[in-house]
Amino acid sequence: MIFDLGGVLIGFDWMRACARLEAAGGAPAAVIRDLILGGAEKVGFDTGRLGPREFAARCCAAIGVSLPYAEFADIWCDIFTEKREVTGLLDEIGRHADLVLLSNTDPLHIDWVRSRCGFLAKFRRLVLSYEVGHAKPARQMFERAIGLCAPGTRMIYFDDVAEFVSAARACGLPAEQFVDALKLRRDLERFGVL
Repeated sequence: MIFDLGGVLIGFDWMRACARLEAAGGAPAAVIRDLILGGAEKVGFDTGRLGPREFAARCCAAIGVSLPYAEFADIWCDIFTEKREVTGLLDEIGRHADLVLLSNTDPLHIDWVRSRCGFLAKFRRLVLSYEVGHAKPARQMFERAIGLCAPGTRMIYFDDVAEFVSAARACGLPAEQFVDALKLRRDLERFGVL
């Protein structure tokens, strides 16, 4: 079973971090959201072209705030909430299938999740955009995940983003759109995993 991280296993609220950056003396939160989330720096960070310190420096410069790196990193990661109704299913799923994580993410975010959410240790393999050098919906992400699964293994990918579900299917990876824990459980029962 292959799972996306953000929106499936953890919820996230970008505006929480943007509001904190605004309070630190930056631009208005909505402007920060557009500058950072829509900017080339985030793409570069998510695909490993920018390291954490360079990313932090560029973001701070773009939004007009001066913060120590550690404070920026803390704010950047203050967006997550574990979806325990989903992560609580991982032990049961793991008894019947290998778990692979496939995520567009950066090193700060994955380190935060790793240090605070024990569920990440349940995954046999992690396919992370900043390590692959590409981000979903790029074919390379799905091909890497498929390549990590044993030949003949039944694979199903769950993502909350319809575009990524379609891209996975186009690469030959069966995929379902995640909506909530109830639908996930029904999908897993339908596929004979639970």
